[in-house]
Amino acid sequence: MRAAHFPDEVLFFLQMESLVTLGAAARYGCDALVEFGCYDGRALEVARAAGVGYLGVDVNGRAIAALRRRINDEALEGKAETLIGNVLKPETWSHQLSGSHPLYLLPFNLIGNFPEPEQVLHSVRSVGGTAVISVFNEAPWTTEVRREYYAACGIEMLEQDEGSHGGVLFRGADGFRSQSFSTDGMSALLRACGARVLEETANRYGRCLTVRFP
Repeated sequence: MRAAHFPDEVLFFLQMESLVTLGAAARYGCDALVEFGCYDGRALEVARAAGVGYLGVDVNGRAIAALRRRINDEALEGKAETLIGNVLKPETWSHQLSGSHPLYLLPFNLIGNFPEPEQVLHSVRSVGGTAVISVFNEAPWTTEVRREYYAACGIEMLEQDEGSHGGVLFRGADGFRSQSFSTDGMSALLRACGARVLEETANRYGRCLTVRFP
């Protein structure tokens, strides 16, 4: 999914996410940024601006290979690393954490792609620390933007239903799924996973929450 597919509204959402992540790294003394579902490494520029190390984690081997080439091309070896790993399985990524206080980034509604988002949060909680969680809201205009975006990305057979956390669930071909979150639904999810909200930033399309796991 390349930037060419992004409607302007999605770019606004990603801009908010980047600014919140940059601010959180500074405010909470984080010395590394771990981006789950990193794909082509959107948050690499955030880590560079913050002056901290970067670890991109994704299950997609081709995406990781492309990101490694980018890191090599930009002479970022030693400052940026990649890893084929599963956010649900801390044993596949926790051993490569750099720094003593990493900031975990769950970007671009990542937790909404999982049938049980709480499993993602419990996985990060098992390691502990500070995280930025970015999610779409349930507003009708956001739902329409999402529909247009998924269609532009070539997702076929889109179906819309109620999500399990107060938002809207899209399903599509090849196992695609993505749900959004209401304010109350997200708050309940975070409480159930033992996350303490430090900050919340929102715009018309979603919200970014900085949380602390014990």
